[in-house]
Amino acid sequence: MLYNGGIGFRIPEYQRQYDWSQDNINRLLCDCLSGFFRLGTSPNADAFTFLGTLILVEEGTNEPDFAGTSVAVVDGQQRLTTLTLLACALTESIRQHAEKLQTLPLDQQVKSWLEAEVDARLEELFVSAIGLQNIRGRKTFPFPRIIRAEDSRGRSKTTSEFRSPLARFLDAFSDYVDRDDVEFVPPALGSGVHAKKLALNYQHIKGLVAGLNDAEWYEDTECEQVSIDDVAREGYKGLFQRLDDLIADMSTRDKALAQVGKTEDCHPLVRTLLFGSYFSNCIVLTRVKTADESAAFDIFDALNTTGEPLTALETLKPRVIAYEKARSGFSGSASEAAIERITAAIDNKYVETSRKQSETKDLVVSFALLLDGTKLPENLAAQRNFLRTRYDKATAISGQRAESFVASLADMAEFRSYYWTHEGIEELARFHSPSTLDQAQLLMSVIRDMKTKLALPILARYWRADLKTNGEADFVNVLKALTAFLMIRRAASGGTSGIDSDFRAIMAPAVGSGSSKKFGLYAGVDHANKLLTIDELKTAFRTLLSSGKYKITGKDGWVGQVVDNPLYQQSRELVRFMMLVAAHQAAPSTAGPGCWDKAGIKISSHTNDFLNFKTWRSELYETVEHVAPDSDRKSGWDSDIYKNNILRHSIGNLCLLPKKENSAIGNDSWSKKRAFYLALTETTPSDQQKRIDEATALGISFSKKTAELLKSGERLSLLDPLRDVDKWTKDVIEARGKNIGNLNWDYLWPWLN
Repeated sequence: MLYNGGIGFRIPEYQRQYDWSQDNINRLLCDCLSGFFRLGTSPNADAFTFLGTLILVEEGTNEPDFAGTSVAVVDGQQRLTTLTLLACALTESIRQHAEKLQTLPLDQQVKSWLEAEVDARLEELFVSAIGLQNIRGRKTFPFPRIIRAEDSRGRSKTTSEFRSPLARFLDAFSDYVDRDDVEFVPPALGSGVHAKKLALNYQHIKGLVAGLNDAEWYEDTECEQVSIDDVAREGYKGLFQRLDDLIADMSTRDKALAQVGKTEDCHPLVRTLLFGSYFSNCIVLTRVKTADESAAFDIFDALNTTGEPLTALETLKPRVIAYEKARSGFSGSASEAAIERITAAIDNKYVETSRKQSETKDLVVSFALLLDGTKLPENLAAQRNFLRTRYDKATAISGQRAESFVASLADMAEFRSYYWTHEGIEELARFHSPSTLDQAQLLMSVIRDMKTKLALPILARYWRADLKTNGEADFVNVLKALTAFLMIRRAASGGTSGIDSDFRAIMAPAVGSGSSKKFGLYAGVDHANKLLTIDELKTAFRTLLSSGKYKITGKDGWVGQVVDNPLYQQSRELVRFMMLVAAHQAAPSTAGPGCWDKAGIKISSHTNDFLNFKTWRSELYETVEHVAPDSDRKSGWDSDIYKNNILRHSIGNLCLLPKKENSAIGNDSWSKKRAFYLALTETTPSDQQKRIDEATALGISFSKKTAELLKSGERLSLLDPLRDVDKWTKDVIEARGKNIGNLNWDYLWPWLN
């Protein structure tokens, strides 16, 4: 602890207020949780979480009645404030869990040990947020660790003045710790935006701390939950600071840890205690201190202009070179060729440092899932540790395995460079024959535009550079099955919740059954793990659909879920694809206005070929628009449409138009909109011009781009079913939604069977 615990941080007047976004806070906590998880397998420096540099200036007499040492924070106040609030939230959480300790079915010796751990942890967390200054003799007086320029710490309540929301918060927290209250109720912090931001961020941090013990919370994060089964491992056992003191015998300690593991009701307390200990002992910031504020700013500028840190790949390369030199030489080796391929896929394609950093992090995440089913965060320390430890495992097997490891990493880099970039997708002819090229380009574009990154390791397992002559049919079948799973799953759920966990389940080592089943598609460090057959992979996808949260087992139930989802708000790329599937080689229905019909349509002679790469990239159907307006109900729209907040955003009330074209008539009446659609869909130039004139007379204007498209002979045939709708009603929207859902199921479900 700095200055024997007497340090007090002060945020200078020129610093901005505490305004970190929830994304910033999530990233910081996820970095910490990733290190916490690594502690189970790597109880050394790899498991520490490094959160950057603090630049401090030692001050003189800014707080004349403060007995501690005041330092101004030139850089790092957002992190420091967030960590302080996290210490407060952990304190509150431990108190809440500890309330139940005496009621748990544990031996008294175990309870006494855990009570001692609670006391030790609360003391550590308290001093993170609140300092104690010596007044005289053994008498002390608390002070907030962090204050702002308008605050002043003193040796008593009388000489202390706390005006900022942060100082008021911490002063009240100090009083809370002295009481027996379980819940901390923050004081009135003021009505300003900064006070509200602090209060909201603390509530968010409290929610994140609660999530430590919620397995579902981890599904949509980069973090893994620490299992209580692992508490006996050396790394975690070392976080129990009172275990050796209170239970001296080793076998008795092991029994105590085993009892904790078997007592599920104490898991939240134990996991929170462990993370609290990790927080206090394993989260690291580098301190740079100077007495000269000008020098502090020079240091700040230097640290922020010297470039990005080395990526995980850049730190792996020297290790590969050293190993190959010790074998038979790096020059001319297979590993050198693989590293050159990685360089071509990343360094040569991403000139900007930030883009190269981002792509490298995504690559290592994909590779970790491919290699052994590991859920790896984008945290640099975790990524460096992963590549280093897995490469060392490969070298321990054989030199050939070491070469295979680097070659596999290069394959993933190449796969991403072609199948995950717009430029690369344009070049897929090098891997696909004419008969499959367009479909591969379309489906990869859809997956990419939906930002479904965790689909890549699954596809990469079936991909190879000589795909065109070896395995293309299997790869395309996998691509279709994965696309069908993605669309069916996302259309039912709307959002992405849990879908990353499903993709990880496909890759993870095979264990369990039901909704927790893992399917073992990972390659393994030795690449000895066999591929799932296409039928096995499809079965896995169907199992995840049927046994997961949304219980997708048949057409009718799924269509009902689709109709009842506000898909406009959740995924417009999903809507675009579903619209194209429904219209593909179909004709406007004669039975239901606004709908499509595929019965009796001769595919060979029909012109509505919508499912192709060109259409997906076309400007004609670039944006998703509402038919009945989103919020404006004027001009006689059916009032029933607006009684349900979901209906207007459901797929039955949506259409595809050129970019921003709908803005001209977005809130106008159905009669005007219909005139607009008629003008866009007429089949002959004369009829088209007639409709354009009618629309213009009604006050409708067409964008310059759309006018040029119409003049060149283009027509938006995807809108054809709307021509026959006399009045746009709730019933039309629901029927159209069911129609689109049914046609999508009929088209996509066979890809999974």
